This record gives sequence, C-alpha cells and structure tokens, in this order.
Amino acid sequence: MRFTPIVSVVFLGLLAAGCQQEDLTARTEEVEQQICTHLADVGTALEGVAALTPESTVGEAKEAEQKLAAAAETLQGSEQELEKLRLQAFKSQLKDFRGEVAKVAKQDGITLAEAATELQGKALPVMAARAQLSEAVDCEEAATP
Repeated sequence: MRFTPIVSVVFLGLLAAGCQQEDLTARTEEVEQQICTHLADVGTALEGVAALTPESTVGEAKEAEQKLAAAAETLQGSEQELEKLRLQAFKSQLKDFRGEVAKVAKQDGITLAEAATELQGKALPVMAARAQLSEAVDCEEAATP
C-alpha cells in the first residue's frame, strides 16, 4: 500500500495528538503525586507548630512558622499547576471533538441520527474532562431536562 503525503500528514497529526494527550495525563498524574507529597509536608510543618510549648523559644516559633509558610506556598504552586494542566487537557479534548464535528458536518449524505451516533462516543472524553474541571472548582451543575 502506498501512502500519499496527505495521508502521512494526517497520520502523524493523529499520532502527535495522541502522544500529547498521554503526556498531559502523565504530567497531571505527576503533579497530583507532588500535591500529595506537599500535603504531607504541610502536615509535618503543622505538627512542628503544634509541638511548640511555652518553653519554646521565639526562634523555634519563627522557624516552625517559616517551614509552614514554605510548605503551604509550595502546595499552592502545585495546585495551580494542576488546574492549568486540567484546563489544558479539557481544551485539547474540546479541540479534538470540534475537529470530529467538522468532519461529520462535511458529510452531505449523512442523517442527523447517523451524525449523532458517530459523534456520541467521541464526546465522552470531552464530557469527562469537563466534569473533572467542574468538580475541581465545585461548580453547581444545572439540572438536565
């Protein structure tokens, strides 16, 4: 079978999109693990603050507070990165789906039922990414009719 340049470009584009999605997923999982580590660091710093006694020195109190502040700042940075990655994943899924909708829209001989059937499974990743974003920001979902 002989590949034309157009088929090769389309194939490479699909391959790159798949790799990009896997990279986003892997990076998201990595950042989630970092958040768990940073949460543990905050817990350790809190224990240090809680361990202060009336006999503790001002220096010890300052050191405990600095450790807590640093741990909280690191945690916040990781959380912001995770939100950025989740939004990027959603945008990527949405872009891919919009491309699929455009392909279906170009098919003149297709019925609405056929188009809906063709797009239904392709919408699932977008819906999952949207739900994940909604959960992350605690959105109230509107009731569906």
